[in-house]
Amino acid sequence: MKQLVGRLAGQVIDVPFSATEAAQINGTAVRATDDEVLAAGHALNPEIVPADRMTLPAGYSLEPTEVGGFDLFDAARLRLNQEPHPNIADAISAAHDHLAASVLVPVCDVGFVQLPTSTAQIPTITLDDYRFDELDEGGFLVFDPAGVPIQEEAFENEDVAYDVAREHFAASRGKTLEELDAEEAAAGAGDLATVPEDWRSLHHTQRRALAQKIKGEPVANTAEADEVIEEYVTRPR
Repeated sequence: MKQLVGRLAGQVIDVPFSATEAAQINGTAVRATDDEVLAAGHALNPEIVPADRMTLPAGYSLEPTEVGGFDLFDAARLRLNQEPHPNIADAISAAHDHLAASVLVPVCDVGFVQLPTSTAQIPTITLDDYRFDELDEGGFLVFDPAGVPIQEEAFENEDVAYDVAREHFAASRGKTLEELDAEEAAAGAGDLATVPEDWRSLHHTQRRALAQKIKGEPVANTAEADEVIEEYVTRPR
């Protein structure tokens, strides 16, 4: 696309289709001509690399609905579903189907449109929205924010369940687990952790998140998390 604003104004840049679509709708870019694309050193028919269907494509987003399930939005904040998707995996699959179809459709030049800015708070999914149920016969079931089990079989212990939930949560954000870890570490850099007096009564997911904030990097399991918090609260001030 050809950028119209900012330090790259007037230049032809190569970006994902979803970003191109959003930029044209917002009036910050236009579709470049074939001559402009070639002059900028780009190929007219670039190789399309298959996307990882386990993660949400860049530009797409999910939001939990009030009646359960998830709404899927493209990069231009257009809702793509009529009925909520029952779970995150189904929504991610629909996003990939939409992306694959859109790549085959030429983008038309559109007039400049100023989209209204919404002041509404967009719901944010966090790891705390996942539910962990301990079974009487042993093991744990993990439910995503829509209340759908991640898998039918129980996980052997809470640490395994937590790690799988984090992977699932990362995928819902269109990220790998490593990218999520880096994002959380950067967000918490320089923050002072506040440890409640009854921290041992917190859910193990909350204790691990608290320990990660104290340590500045993910902890291996709940036992390590408890050690990190214990050392932190008993550390001379």
